[in-house]
Amino acid sequence: MDIKSFLQQNKDNIINDLSTLIGVRSVKSQPEDGAPFGREIRNTQLLAIEMCKREGFETTDAEGMIALADYGPMEKHIGVFSHLDVVPEGEGWDSPAYELTEREGFLVGRGVGDNKGPFIMSLYALKYIKEQNIPLNYGVRLIIGVDEESGMTDAEYYTENFVQPGFTFTPDSDFPVCHGEKGIYQTDFVSRQLGESAVICLEGGLAFNVVPDYAQCLVKAEFLERLREVALGNDRISLTETVDGIKVEATGVTAHAGTPFSGVNAINQLLNFLIKTEILSDDELKIARFITSIAGDVYGKAIGIDCDDKIFTPLTIIVGVASKAEGRYRANINVRYPTAMTQQALQQKMAALAEVNDLSLENTRSMPPFYLDPNLPAIVTLRGIYESLTGKDGTPYVMSGGTYARKLNNAVAFGPDFKDNKYPDWVGAAHMKNEALNIDDMMLAIEIYTEVLIRLQEVEI
Repeated sequence: MDIKSFLQQNKDNIINDLSTLIGVRSVKSQPEDGAPFGREIRNTQLLAIEMCKREGFETTDAEGMIALADYGPMEKHIGVFSHLDVVPEGEGWDSPAYELTEREGFLVGRGVGDNKGPFIMSLYALKYIKEQNIPLNYGVRLIIGVDEESGMTDAEYYTENFVQPGFTFTPDSDFPVCHGEKGIYQTDFVSRQLGESAVICLEGGLAFNVVPDYAQCLVKAEFLERLREVALGNDRISLTETVDGIKVEATGVTAHAGTPFSGVNAINQLLNFLIKTEILSDDELKIARFITSIAGDVYGKAIGIDCDDKIFTPLTIIVGVASKAEGRYRANINVRYPTAMTQQALQQKMAALAEVNDLSLENTRSMPPFYLDPNLPAIVTLRGIYESLTGKDGTPYVMSGGTYARKLNNAVAFGPDFKDNKYPDWVGAAHMKNEALNIDDMMLAIEIYTEVLIRLQEVEI
């Protein structure tokens, strides 16, 4: 049976399996026994393991840290590394985020593209190879991740406890082949405990790697008239009187941290509004101005970290999450940096900024950039298959996003998104509302992945 006939025969099964995974809100939560990233992520992982067992693959469940499904000779093997954890859904969806919905030829739900759908694609690519008894020089390992969105500790666990594949691709990006990724640096700026102020509490953002589209704070009722005066004509600010005080809400436009210039940061909107009201204490004003200097300049010029290496796009920075609770302000920043910057230089700069602004740094993490030669035989093979099956130019590219590829020795990101395709305005990308996956694109991606796994058998890895 050819691959197109197989896909037509299995279309309903593919969608049903994806629907099963989408139905679980696999956002990272408090660890439990046997569920290091939270119960819902673990439940999703168990569902995926059962799907792999159903297809006759040999599975490994590493206590919830990672899961594997193997087929073929594993002395030297090819890896396909996807993940089942998702970012929070946010607001504004046209349909339930955790209920797979079909609309205008698209599948809609949190995780359809990032990254539950790609796991299903790799599962059915390997299912085809098994059912057709295609001979393998290298086995294939489906690596089922569960912490990609929150630090990739699952990938670190994998590399510490298992032999790495000879070559790996992660279906967590755009076609054609991504052979390099910017460095990622993140940290929390945290204030000391401040005294009494007009702002009772504040919160904004859902995840460190997303430009926030919503932020809110609660202000003492006595400042209502001043708030109304400054809010006049600002369509991104709304006020609501509550029994506890004045609820101030700010809206923005969400975007991935790798492309923040396409978004509007709601935290920046909220803090700029509060600055204009002149109700902040001197300490709060200093903090607010510092945070907005970052949130309002995605290229980091205001804090002196802007740079470009002519390989990647210029450095970008966001404030993804901010809060005030128990008298302390906290702002999480996320930097995507090219090879012209180092994590040591970033750390020194952030430490100096923290000291000047009477703040401390917490929860600092950094992953350096990586770059592979686009002329490596495996990359050339992926490019050729993409070009032959799509008729499009397959020149490899580099990006600002972060995938599992940076955690492995010989890995790239490869699909499943066709970045040049035009979709309806309602269609959301990864981390956005109405996240959607075109059904025809999904089928083509499975065909590409199947051919890749077959053709890589002829390449020295």
